[in-house]
Amino acid sequence: MTMTTITPRKPAKTTTSRRRSDLDDKAADRAKLAAFAATIGAARTSLKRDACGDWILIGLTGHVSTNSAALYAVITCASARAWNNAKSRLSFATVTQDGDTEGVLRLDLPLTSADAETVRTTLRIRKARAMDEAALEALCAARQRSKFAPC
Repeated sequence: MTMTTITPRKPAKTTTSRRRSDLDDKAADRAKLAAFAATIGAARTSLKRDACGDWILIGLTGHVSTNSAALYAVITCASARAWNNAKSRLSFATVTQDGDTEGVLRLDLPLTSADAETVRTTLRIRKARAMDEAALEALCAARQRSKFAPC
């Protein structure tokens, strides 16, 4: 009697091919979120990609994403009371998903400057630093003097 060993097959390599329209949609989503980030005064480093490769505007308590038609704010709070307070602060937005301590709000554009500031502070998105020419040159000079400068 002979024994045969069966070796498991390796799965076939699959490549994910993206359609041209997917890439165009992602570029359009990035442009839309970049314009929104400029409106609310968010830092440029707040605009990042998520695990799926979609562009989002990151904050400490949530993020803003888009589906090419509208902007959505996803908020995660520590308690039900904090979530209710966030909903009341963002009363100009439409609640699309309402959980116990988290939810999703659709941001109907255009926003006033006060509404934009409220979105940024509620989601705790980092604020962009306003710099004039003199401050920018001083910062560049300080970076060049640093021994940790990349150049």
